[in-house]
Amino acid sequence: MIEPLRSLAFPRRWWHWVVAVLAAELLWFCAMYPVVPRTPGAAALEALLPLPLIGYIYLAVLGLLWISGRNWSAWPRRLLVAAVALTVGAAGIWMVDWAVVHTSAEFGYQLIRRV
Repeated sequence: MIEPLRSLAFPRRWWHWVVAVLAAELLWFCAMYPVVPRTPGAAALEALLPLPLIGYIYLAVLGLLWISGRNWSAWPRRLLVAAVALTVGAAGIWMVDWAVVHTSAEFGYQLIRRV
């Protein structure tokens, strides 16, 4: 049986989503740092890739809230929480890998030079 989830306090307003997306973009570009896009298309692709990941993280948090509301013993809950957390980490790593491997011609390494 499907049960409705209680409404979350965050992100309820539109500007919460904007702040979350901007934070995700900043973290994404920091994670991809040594690999810098060479073309505008690669920059657009790199800017759009975190959006599905944000949606996946949001659904994972909803799933974790659903798991926490169940009256299960501690071990199954811990195992499910660990599994969900590992899938979110794996999805993030997979997206970085996919961006670098499949669009490697449009990305190059650039390091910040010390003055």
